[in-house]
Parts: sequence; structure tokens; C-alpha cells
Amino acid sequence: MNSNRGVHLEKEKRSELIVFGQTLQSIRKSRGFTQDELSLYSKVDRSFISELETGIKAATFPTILSLTKALNLSPSEFMKQYETNFSEYIKRHPL
Repeated sequence: MNSNRGVHLEKEKRSELIVFGQTLQSIRKSRGFTQDELSLYSKVDRSFISELETGIKAATFPTILSLTKALNLSPSEFMKQYETNFSEYIKRHPL
């Protein structure tokens, strides 16, 4: 793999983490949850929720299931919102 491709993939992964976190935070706030409340209902550590929302960490599928269940929406609804947000993000921040 050439270095330009590696940089592009790294930038894309970072963008995905940022948008995932923004999506999670937006939905959490729209549902009226604090990070502490979401942690309580989802059984996901509050500090990890913070790391997800700031794009520092990536969520596993079981974590996504726990979070979306606590937020009372399906994983597919969450991913639809993520895809919409990612498309908008890429328009503003081309890879």
C-alpha cells in the first residue's frame, strides 16, 4: 500500500469515528439523556461514552446494540442517521 492510500484510509477512519460520535451525542441529547443516564441504562461506562462521542474510540456491535436499546431506537435507525451525517460531513470536509 502506498503512503497516500494509507493517509487517505486513516483520514477516512478518523472521519467515521468523529461522525459516529456526533451522531450518538445528537441522539442522546435529543432524547434528554446525560452521559451518566445513558451509561446507567446501557451498561456502557460513562467514560467510554465520552470517548465515543469525541471520536477517540470505536464502538463494537454489542456496544451499539446496548446504546441504541437504551436510546429506544433500532440499530438500523441509528445507522441511517449516521449515514446522513457522514454524507454531510464529507461534503464539508472532503477526504
